[in-house]
Amino acid sequence: MKSVLVYSYDHLTAKGCCRLLNPKHAAITAAIYTLNISILVVLLYSWRISVNVKKYALLEDVYYGVQIAYLAIIGTQLFMIVLSIILLLGIYKENTSFVIPWIIGFITFMALEAVAMVYSNVLRDHVNRQFDALCKAEVAFFVSRTIINIVAMGGVMRYCNLLRNGITWKGPEIIEL
Repeated sequence: MKSVLVYSYDHLTAKGCCRLLNPKHAAITAAIYTLNISILVVLLYSWRISVNVKKYALLEDVYYGVQIAYLAIIGTQLFMIVLSIILLLGIYKENTSFVIPWIIGFITFMALEAVAMVYSNVLRDHVNRQFDALCKAEVAFFVSRTIINIVAMGGVMRYCNLLRNGITWKGPEIIEL
């Protein structure tokens, strides 16, 4: 039987980027951030799909490729919404079985989103003959989210590792004699 350690809050005074927050609070913050940013990305790319429907003649032969790339991005973000809810449930129950799917899905879906974004930009570049302002804004938005996602991943990984080592935030159990 694994002994349970109670996480002391005295270590919050340590210096460093990831040590500013309690690991549980960092994981909750990462889950809420991921949930909110995924909803924002779904809304933005849904808007882009509706705008591209009106530009069918302009996009010509790459129309379906761009739309499918946008649908792939929407699909990845919808899965991230589900995984973020599962992560919040895992944090609440302090169960690594619910935390690990978020970590694996997060890495996988960020890579898939990068491929789909580059694919849609290359296809639009084929028609426009230049990288337009929309492409630059899309890449800047993705890069800024990637930097924040790395910090979020660090917070969740720290929480998961502490949980696997037996540290709990529930507090000591009351033992009656």
